[in-house]
Amino acid sequence: MAAPEPLIIHMEATDSTNREAFRLLKQLPAAEGTVILAKDQTAGRGQGQSSWESKPGENLTFSVILRPVFLPPASQFLLNQALALAVRDGIALLLPPGEPVLIKWPNDIFCKNRKVSGTLIENQIMGSQLKVSVAGIGININQERFSPEAPLAISLKTIAGKPYELNTAFQLVYDSIMKWYRVLREKNNALIRETYLAHLLGLEETRRFSDKNGIFSGVIKGIDEFGRILIQLSDGRQMRYDIKEISFLF
Repeated sequence: MAAPEPLIIHMEATDSTNREAFRLLKQLPAAEGTVILAKDQTAGRGQGQSSWESKPGENLTFSVILRPVFLPPASQFLLNQALALAVRDGIALLLPPGEPVLIKWPNDIFCKNRKVSGTLIENQIMGSQLKVSVAGIGININQERFSPEAPLAISLKTIAGKPYELNTAFQLVYDSIMKWYRVLREKNNALIRETYLAHLLGLEETRRFSDKNGIFSGVIKGIDEFGRILIQLSDGRQMRYDIKEISFLF
């Protein structure tokens, strides 16, 4: 029997496309690559407890259902890296040639030191296996004004000076996601890690950060196998930070 085809489910509104995806998974065994695509999210989320601002009908807010059972849970940051590369590549194809598009650790996409996209990945682990992953992706496409709570937000329209057709933009990004997911499935981990570092915002640059002890400067040296960022301090010490243990200062 042929494997079921992935669905692209269009919705006018939902609280969160990730929540919608998990509700769908309780009802039927949705095929890998199935997407929940909403014009409006009433409770979109970012990393941790942060929210995701998106004006209805002007941006892309969607979630992709994946089943990376081939990936050990300890290596799940590779999925994070592959998806960050996928969204980065899709956005680069939409913008004028030569426009720098970078990954701000762990998976935000930045242009001109401003945030264009964010991804929230939620995993279900069963035993020693990643049973299912839902990747919620928000991309600022045509929105031109953002609230003061999102001072770094910028859209593709603002960068390129032209509006975008949302379905065309979605298809480019979706194709890029499935391409990089195939690279992950084929276990070409070295390519993922090397390409991720090649596009990492601030690599080998002195940057300002804040952690629980205050503001400091350091040089981003890379990412460890668990996805922690490596920062070398002025005294030579190398620190490792997990998500939400450190903030970039722009």
